[in-house]
Order: sequence, then structure tokens, then C-alpha cells
Amino acid sequence: MSNNNCDNSSTALLAFLAGTVVGAAIALLTTPKTGPENRELLAEYGAELKAKARTLPEDWEGYKETAVERGKELIEKGRELISRGTDLAAQGKDYLDEKKKALSEAIEAGKLAMQEEKEALAHKLEGND
Repeated sequence: MSNNNCDNSSTALLAFLAGTVVGAAIALLTTPKTGPENRELLAEYGAELKAKARTLPEDWEGYKETAVERGKELIEKGRELISRGTDLAAQGKDYLDEKKKALSEAIEAGKLAMQEEKEALAHKLEGND
């Protein structure tokens, strides 16, 4: 159950309880019943409200446990993503180091080849003189 569902459920429960109280008050004010009948009606509404209020802590406990469990799952998933990201970063660094080394070797080989060609050209030019 997501956190949003917990918020919606608790809001709905509180709205229902508030509606019950408001409904009872309106019923008492507008009813043509006698005092003893009104007191009986009020006692019934009170009993219903009391019964619903008893389950409220159990509902909140369930929401709390669900939220804690979901939080633990998200933390674990975050740790896995960080670990995977760290591994990918290390692989990327290794790849770049390998390519940098290959490029350096190619540059050195190019310098050496250019020096050899320069010397060979210098020998040819000396031989043609």
C-alpha cells in the first residue's frame, strides 16, 4: 500500500467520523422526537462512533507498518542502485584508462614512425646530393 493510499484512507475515515457527528447533531436539532427518544438516538450514534474509534489505532498501526516496510524496500533499492552505479562508474573508468593507454601508445608509435621516416628521408637527400 503506498503512502498516498494511507493518506486517502485516513482522510476518508476522518471525514466519515466527522460526517457521523455532524449528521447526529443535525438529526437531534431537527427531529420532532421527545427527549428520551433523542437521548436513545444520541446513545446509538455514540456507540457507533466509539466502535469506529476503537479500530482507529489498529488501522493506524497497519498504516505505520506498511509505511515502514515500504521505506525499507525503497532504501534497499536505493542501495542496490548506488552499488550498480558505482560498478558502472568503475567499469567506465577502466575503459577510459584502457583507451587512453592505447591512444598514448599509438601516438608514441606515430612519433617513432615519423622519426624513422625523417631519418630515412634525410639519408635519401644526403645520397642525392
